[in-house]
Amino acid sequence: MKIAMVYDYSREKCGIKVYSDILTKWLRKLGVDVEVCDLKKERYSDSVEAALCALKGDIVHTQHEFGLFKGHFGWSQLLYYLTLKLYRKFNVTTLHTVLKPDEALSNYIKFALPFTKERPWEAIRGLIVSFVSPYVPEALSDRLIVHTLRGYELLPDWLKWKAELIPHFSPVPSQVVLENARRCRERSVPETIRIVTPGFIRPTKRYDWAIRALIALKAEGLDKPVEYTVIGTTQNEDGELWYQYIKEMADKVNEHTKKVGLTINVIYKHMSKAEIIRHACEADVVLLPYSDPTQEASGILHDSLVCGRHIVVLEIGDVRNYPEAFYPFNLDDPIGSMKEALKRAINEVVKGNRCNLNALAYAYFTSIDVVAKRHKDFYSKLRS
Repeated sequence: MKIAMVYDYSREKCGIKVYSDILTKWLRKLGVDVEVCDLKKERYSDSVEAALCALKGDIVHTQHEFGLFKGHFGWSQLLYYLTLKLYRKFNVTTLHTVLKPDEALSNYIKFALPFTKERPWEAIRGLIVSFVSPYVPEALSDRLIVHTLRGYELLPDWLKWKAELIPHFSPVPSQVVLENARRCRERSVPETIRIVTPGFIRPTKRYDWAIRALIALKAEGLDKPVEYTVIGTTQNEDGELWYQYIKEMADKVNEHTKKVGLTINVIYKHMSKAEIIRHACEADVVLLPYSDPTQEASGILHDSLVCGRHIVVLEIGDVRNYPEAFYPFNLDDPIGSMKEALKRAINEVVKGNRCNLNALAYAYFTSIDVVAKRHKDFYSKLRS
């Protein structure tokens, strides 16, 4: 049995690429024959070429990202799926995000349209395609994989029968998680509370909320010194603008907060998966100030789980899977709820609890060897 794994293989700065690369590597370790096909968006014909490449597989497995098909390029996913249908290929699609049409339209307006350089007619096409695009992979795939319970619930009722729940993986094998859990028995209190937000710098990560929440926490009387570090690189022009804005904000804030024990660092650095994990594991608290309520899973979140960090994060789909593993905040009161979540996480650190055992439990359940095995079993079930 050969699997044609289709994703944006040639793109350098992409979380879905990293996810797919690691999954492919582990599937091959388990003896699965995997052929990788590159799904790009430079030309409309790229989608057809990817589908023709996928004909080499007995099963086609598409790693779907709405970011790849946003705007007027949404037509290209229709070409891709119709080509697979034309050749009667059995297609499984992993929906890394499950969107309702109104959410897809809202995301395009908020996150893509302000930065578009397209002609007006192409922007209008982008709005239309964004509205209908959620139905294309859902309706034209033979089976669907979703990462979270919330993702399953968001699917239309008439499509739920297609869905298999396989969580986003944590990028180390289960044995490593167990070794990290044994090290977590040691108790200690750091002199400085180190908080980090690693990964791609983008406008959907509200570092400004994080800074304001930390200032409010200090104003309430937190006496421990706090060092908050944003570290990562950008993916595109809007990320560059956001980086410059946050860097300037941090410099101004530091003029007033360093004397009360709050330091903000904004570091531009390209990091490998191993470096991201190291930065997360060296911190006391990982803060993920996401602002997109449609986000299902997070690679950075799973990177932080593997050593049991205290993770403050928006109530995304992963949080619904295992609430005890996280300190969630909400969008009704993002700064206030983030401050309270940070307070709970920091209180655990001050007590000497450097690890969250529930985070380690979720990491074990989602470790890469376990998740890869679930994919292999799923493929076998489809072929039987």
